[in-house]
Amino acid sequence: MSMAFWVYLAVFIVFLACGAPIYMALLSSGLSYVFLHGNIDSMAVMAKMYGSLDSFVLLAIPMFMAAGIVMNNGGITDRIFNFCRALLGHLPGGLAYVNVLASFLFSGMSGSALADVGGLGNVEIKAMRDEGYDDDTIFGITAASATMGPIVPPSIPMVVYGSAASVSVGTLFTAGVGPGIAIGLILCIAVFIVAKRRGYTVHKRATMRELFTCIRRSFFALLLPIIIMGGIMCGYFTPTEASCIAITYCIIVVCFIYHDMPVKNLLAVVDGTVSGIVPALAIVSSASLFGWVLQFEHLGEKMYNGITSLTNNKWVILLIIDVILLFFGMILDSTPTIMLLVPIFQPLTTAVGISPIHLGVIVVLNLMIGLMTPPYGQSLFMLAGTTGVHFNKVVKYVMPWLLPMFIALLAITFFEPITLAIPMMLDFEVF
Repeated sequence: MSMAFWVYLAVFIVFLACGAPIYMALLSSGLSYVFLHGNIDSMAVMAKMYGSLDSFVLLAIPMFMAAGIVMNNGGITDRIFNFCRALLGHLPGGLAYVNVLASFLFSGMSGSALADVGGLGNVEIKAMRDEGYDDDTIFGITAASATMGPIVPPSIPMVVYGSAASVSVGTLFTAGVGPGIAIGLILCIAVFIVAKRRGYTVHKRATMRELFTCIRRSFFALLLPIIIMGGIMCGYFTPTEASCIAITYCIIVVCFIYHDMPVKNLLAVVDGTVSGIVPALAIVSSASLFGWVLQFEHLGEKMYNGITSLTNNKWVILLIIDVILLFFGMILDSTPTIMLLVPIFQPLTTAVGISPIHLGVIVVLNLMIGLMTPPYGQSLFMLAGTTGVHFNKVVKYVMPWLLPMFIALLAITFFEPITLAIPMMLDFEVF
């Protein structure tokens, strides 16, 4: 490695250690590399940074963000939760099952784990506390089920991955259905074990009248994921167009059908979306400088040579990638991690026959597990902030629920059909 690379790495670490925003750490380290290398055209760097944002795919991110905000502020989360409660509330530990199913359904609308924790999570936590559930069950299942947000389509991190890896976002979306179902089933098994041991309250089964009332009240909300995925799978629109349809549909439903949010509140939605998307796009732009580092330092080739000198077994390589991603997921947000690591992984995974679609799901799932893992898990901080429970206690409650998530990760990593079966059935290109 050149001296410029080590300076790049040192500047990046120092900025992170000082608490600087991640985009500032990436930008400063990238510019230091450009300055020290001497053979890189500064105008070409600016063009590279601007070009990274000139992407039709990335337009989907603010639209899905806005849709999540509208749903959280417009009562859709309450309707989804009430529907799931009527469906599963009679089971032992029923509200924990409701937590999983509601998160699965909400995942098909928002595309964000943090939107799940911050919106639906508040409803779930309050209901479970009122029913006398233990805090470790409440916080653990809420954090774990929220990881399905970016796995079940649509998915904001998958949009970022699709842009970084130059693969079809629509195919990634369809590939997330199987893993999302697998995660939900594994969490339900964990809930069954916990509920059987602790003897949680069992409620009377909802009558058909009550169930149909909940279906009627939540019908338009439940229709959204069908519209999004049905349109993408049938080829009626692209994922980016689907994001525009999602926000338009949410506004119509919340403001004009349910009347749960006045139209004037849409300005607050715009404000929240801009506040969320600007840092994300700043990260994408500043991380594009890492492409220059890859180009001049041949990092992808060096990683390929290093790992293949140890093993050519793709399953061992996938396990190594899991470990690397879990580590970075614990300390960095998903967007910069995807932008930094995916270009390094791609030459290696392509050479050993790993599908970029399969890799995309593995990358996103690892990083979502990172959201519920200390020291910097954002889901943990959000749970602590919204409930007033000390961060260390939240960590203690959530840690046991990492076990079912690791089981799901291993299953999805080593059993490809979970991820690739649906895209291949639809004749989508997976290699």
